[in-house]
Amino acid sequence: MFAGIVLRNSRADVRDVADADTLLAALTPYAQADIAGSWQGSHALLVQALTRNTAESRHEAVPETCAATGRVIVSWVRLDNRADLCAQLDLELRETLTDPQIILAAHRVWGEACAARLEGDFSFLIHDPERHTVFCARDAVGAKPFFYHLSAEMFVFASTATIYPALRNFDASPSREWLARFLIGESSDPVKTAYSQVSKLAPGHSMTVGREGPVKPARYFAFTGTAAKTWKRDPHWVEAYREAFHRAVDDRLRSAWRIGAENSGGLDSATIIGRAVDSLEGGGSDLPCFSVCHMADEPHYILDLAMYCGIEHNSVLTRPTYQPRPADIDRAIRVLGYPPEHSHALFHVPFFEQAQAADIRTLLSGFGGDEIVTSSARFLSRELLLNGRYTQLFRESSGKPARRAARVAAMLASDWRGSHKAAPRIRTPRLERTLLRRDVLEEYQLAGFNQLKGEAWRQARTLNEHLLAQPSFRSFLVGRLEGCTLIAASYGIDYRWPMLDRRLMAQYLATPSIEKRHRQWGRYLHRRACVGTVPDKILWKETKALGNIPHLGRDRHLNAVDVEALPDALVDVVDRNAAMDQARTLDHCLSDERLWVAKAPERNNLQALATLATWLK
Repeated sequence: MFAGIVLRNSRADVRDVADADTLLAALTPYAQADIAGSWQGSHALLVQALTRNTAESRHEAVPETCAATGRVIVSWVRLDNRADLCAQLDLELRETLTDPQIILAAHRVWGEACAARLEGDFSFLIHDPERHTVFCARDAVGAKPFFYHLSAEMFVFASTATIYPALRNFDASPSREWLARFLIGESSDPVKTAYSQVSKLAPGHSMTVGREGPVKPARYFAFTGTAAKTWKRDPHWVEAYREAFHRAVDDRLRSAWRIGAENSGGLDSATIIGRAVDSLEGGGSDLPCFSVCHMADEPHYILDLAMYCGIEHNSVLTRPTYQPRPADIDRAIRVLGYPPEHSHALFHVPFFEQAQAADIRTLLSGFGGDEIVTSSARFLSRELLLNGRYTQLFRESSGKPARRAARVAAMLASDWRGSHKAAPRIRTPRLERTLLRRDVLEEYQLAGFNQLKGEAWRQARTLNEHLLAQPSFRSFLVGRLEGCTLIAASYGIDYRWPMLDRRLMAQYLATPSIEKRHRQWGRYLHRRACVGTVPDKILWKETKALGNIPHLGRDRHLNAVDVEALPDALVDVVDRNAAMDQARTLDHCLSDERLWVAKAPERNNLQALATLATWLK
């Protein structure tokens, strides 16, 4: 993790804003780093805190300095193409050559074009004292965060927003729009943040900042749908995808410490575990797993996978807490600088605690597959329709012939009427029962997640276009990654997501749509690529359904919030009458488990309000 201040057109001293100790204390509130250091010049202060993980990281200096140019790098990085980069840069591939040193060499040779040549999870900044410029970049999916404030006077950057309230003479006021979006559960954004004066460097972007003049982030990579339009399946595509998937998992096994994995019993985490066990020298004995077992059918899949893959130790949490503990919320705010935007950032805290106690520093997760590579690919039917492939549409539909024929006829009729182009207002439950004032809804044109999903369906012409336009990929993905990455890091753990490997995703997007679904089988490409690595009952499970949640309504409590004494920033956006009405409604439901479960939007609304009140106070 890292942070820093670079003065631009200013005669001030960086110490007027913050000193190294202040920045490092904000980066490591739980003393999780193995080593920390700083670099200071006449107009810049850079700090870094490192929790070692890979063998190469044991040799890493914080910060690293280029002997040839004097440039300084602060970073949070794991490079997955070290060998390729060393070959291109004429470097000796050795354990003492660190990832930041390779990036410095790449920047020396390729300049701003270096970011496009890096594979892995990274965010970094390179300061050139001689030219008084900085260059920064963030990986293609946003696995590692990068926050910044830019003005004519200074550039303040960090891998977490928690540094900004710690700065002297800095406006760390909350963003009104972010508060509003958080209260409907849709605040995650690739650029906007919880602070009005702070932005994010979007995934796949880089930026150069000089002493003066305009600054604009530049996109160095974007996912595109490059699939050929062909309608016949070819085993070549399965093999190419399998190779990319194996590489994605194997690249994330590089660590000098113990590795763990999340085992949900689902297809994504199962196939990652299956490959990891094959690649690790000790097999299942080298891969402790962690599971949450809260749905009725989960135990069978979790334990079947563990037995199939020879997992010796699989910790199972059987009664998770759905309302986060106040202590966990406080920790998240200290680590992130704002409340977590996705519930899983706190839902998996028990995993982090156990992993930390066992000296596990890497945790593999199946998250991210649904967004692209293991999506259900339901849009295939529409793509076939739009291309006039009516016979094939009939063959690829599920069910008995009469049912398939009826479905195709209905799609043709809808297309002829143009009803698929309509734009109904399909509000999410949180938005439908919002606590926001009407003028706030109108000011920010809050349409809701479901509305955005509908627009993506109507406008797309191909399966790839549909996937890339989904709000879950374009906006919400980054919020979960940032929250989970930072909170796990506070326990000394590096979260790794093989399903979000850039090369794997690019391979999927280059694969013809027909390979990705067949009748009732979504995730068809991934299933075929993983035959034999996990139990068939997991590999060919038709849906993601795992039964009901038996104890969802048993823990009926909320973290308290005084609606009459809200911070001013919340009074500016919240309809307090609506908040009090919903609070009274939930009070009446405390004695009725069924009603409590049914009032999920109200519960989530008031939990969000309580969390924001805690943060703002």
